[in-house]
Amino acid sequence: MSKLVLIDGNAIMHRAFHAMPPLTANGQPINAVYGFTSMLLKIIEDLEPTHLAVCFDRKEPTFRKKIYEDYQAHRPETDKDLVSQFSLAKKVSKAFGIPVYDKAGFEADDLIGTISQKAVEHAVDEVVIVTGDKDQMQLVTDKIKLYMPIRGLSNAKLFGPKEVHKKLGVEPEQVIDLKALIGDPSDNYKGVPGIGPVTAEKLFKDHKTYRQIYKNLDKIDPSVRKKLNEGKESGDVSYDLAKIITDVDFDFDIAKMGEWDLGKPEVEQVFDEIGFRTLKKRVQKKVEGDINDNPTKKELEKVVKLIAKKLKGKSYAIRGTASLMLQGFDMEVDDIDILTDKKTALSCNKIFKKYLQQEVEYSESDKYKSYYGKFIIDKILVEVMGEWQVKNQESRIKNQEWSKKIIPIKNIITEVEVANEKVKVTTAEHELEMFALEGRWNALHKLKKQVEEKNQGVLF
Repeated sequence: MSKLVLIDGNAIMHRAFHAMPPLTANGQPINAVYGFTSMLLKIIEDLEPTHLAVCFDRKEPTFRKKIYEDYQAHRPETDKDLVSQFSLAKKVSKAFGIPVYDKAGFEADDLIGTISQKAVEHAVDEVVIVTGDKDQMQLVTDKIKLYMPIRGLSNAKLFGPKEVHKKLGVEPEQVIDLKALIGDPSDNYKGVPGIGPVTAEKLFKDHKTYRQIYKNLDKIDPSVRKKLNEGKESGDVSYDLAKIITDVDFDFDIAKMGEWDLGKPEVEQVFDEIGFRTLKKRVQKKVEGDINDNPTKKELEKVVKLIAKKLKGKSYAIRGTASLMLQGFDMEVDDIDILTDKKTALSCNKIFKKYLQQEVEYSESDKYKSYYGKFIIDKILVEVMGEWQVKNQESRIKNQEWSKKIIPIKNIITEVEVANEKVKVTTAEHELEMFALEGRWNALHKLKKQVEEKNQGVLF
């Protein structure tokens, strides 16, 4: 069965920004885009979509603002730390191959309404809209449902017609009529002044729609009738503001919404650029299956010994936390990184062919340049980096070009013995330097303390 999941990008980003604690990477706030990406992965896991798309609002005034100048006028200006993250959310979505849509003059709601209607008519069996906006309950049918976070981001509930009625007291097709009567404080329109939810519910029992209520004013209690007459203009405006447009003229391709892929190389590049280490591992685990992301030293040594045998005589070194664990430092290891020259990196495609997950080829992000590829050996992720270059913090801040200096492997290696096999590893001093260049300050301080203790021991 085909299932299209449409994500209300603005609604989820706002919720994530307020639900997540402050997070920064490379001086950039990332809490909202972290929450958005985490929610996206949860959606994929829980809803199992065949198709995905994300819709965003734009900064230009919408047609609703032209209808009613004070529409959403009371809302505070969006926090600048949130504004800066919308481009990152779009970048993440596109890295996954998920189409992103917006259109000047319309809200994300209108694009979602248009896509969802078209999709169930011609393309997919079911549509699920991910949003925190109750306005979209008017779109719910037997084939279109809402998936709404209830608390924070981790708990969400699926809303079909029954759930909408239980929540609002009306059917989905009456949501517009309800808002025309009672207004919507969150969007700053009044409905019919003096008509509240209780009165509206009574009116709907006898007259199913806003239009029918006004066609039958003579059958309505005089005191309520007076309010309806006096507030008709406000009610009519509220009706137009509440209604989600389902025939917006814009280009979208439902077939392309089915081409998303968590395993695209661009995903890791974007995650490295933003600083998503934990989410990167979460994606890798989903894409690559059952990966041992916390190997013991014994499990690590078994794989490293195999690597050392296959790369004997070649220019390589085990680097990162795996190198440090092999040297006896207390570090957490989630994978094995191999630093090589270009020739050795490319030869790994053949040497480790049976373990291949992603062929070694040239790759570049804002943080790294490398001939990069990955393999899985005994459930441990192995990443190969050929002629690896790191763009340091200072260069990023000053927006300088990449340094032409290639990290010289021969100057930064030492050897350890693993089960009678000599294994080349990078020195602790080099790893301290790399942690600083990558901005991994917690790892740096942890290692620095151990290096100082070890050197102190040698002195005495």
